[in-house]
Amino acid sequence: MHCMRAVPIHVPRTSLQAACNVAENLARLGFKIKLVGQVGRDAAAQAVLAPLQALGVETSDCIVADSGSTGSYTALLDAQGQLVLGMADMALTEALLPAHLDAIQSLFDAQLFLVDMNLPASSLHWLTHQAQTHGKRLVMLAVSEPKMSRLPQDLRGVDTLVLNHGELAALADLPGWGAESLEARFARLRARGLQRLVVTQGRRGVWCMEANQTQGALIRPQVPPHAQIIDETGAGDALCAGLCASYLRYPADTLAEHVQRALRLAVLTIQSPDTVSLAINPELI
Repeated sequence: MHCMRAVPIHVPRTSLQAACNVAENLARLGFKIKLVGQVGRDAAAQAVLAPLQALGVETSDCIVADSGSTGSYTALLDAQGQLVLGMADMALTEALLPAHLDAIQSLFDAQLFLVDMNLPASSLHWLTHQAQTHGKRLVMLAVSEPKMSRLPQDLRGVDTLVLNHGELAALADLPGWGAESLEARFARLRARGLQRLVVTQGRRGVWCMEANQTQGALIRPQVPPHAQIIDETGAGDALCAGLCASYLRYPADTLAEHVQRALRLAVLTIQSPDTVSLAINPELI
């Protein structure tokens, strides 16, 4: 990773970066993690996977393609660390099809699944169906507004959808959506089978709602008064990791309680120059 000190700042990442960030956060929290993806036979793959392996993340089911390079994503940030523009090369990730996933025999040994929406629509649909069939908790992480069109129509296998306000607003561009409240939008997704919705809203906090509620809740982050916000990159990934960790350790808690715990990781991340804060440890959850 490199960056330019002058504005704008360019931060290159691999196409696996969101999943890798979540995996690293969870490993630092003390969980046993298996990462599945597709990479090239190049230095970029080793640069991403080797640090995870050192933390104990299992990467043996990552597919190494015979041709093509590990996907890349370049983020253009402003002086406040906010995303201005993102550019991606996701060819190998786009080629990770259901047939590849179906060949991984140990795939459904896990207690919980996290999938990001860099995967092709067919694979997202397949994973959603498999999660429902096998009774597994699946958390789906949105990655960009254009890729919201990949959201499966049938969401009965998706326990939690995590996205930002812009990604949720992108659904308004699809047929049948309009300028509605967050509760109304969740109601539409709930009718398709979704159980829980988590919407990140930057420094305002995180809005969340689950199936048994009539009104959502806005959970505000507890940022120390004199905290220095360095870079917001990775905060959403940290939140998602914290959410998964809380689900595993406190399965009977409410979604609001899970989000409150998850925000602790996000707050640490925005104070770190790294996309995963080195201060994250098992005591946080």
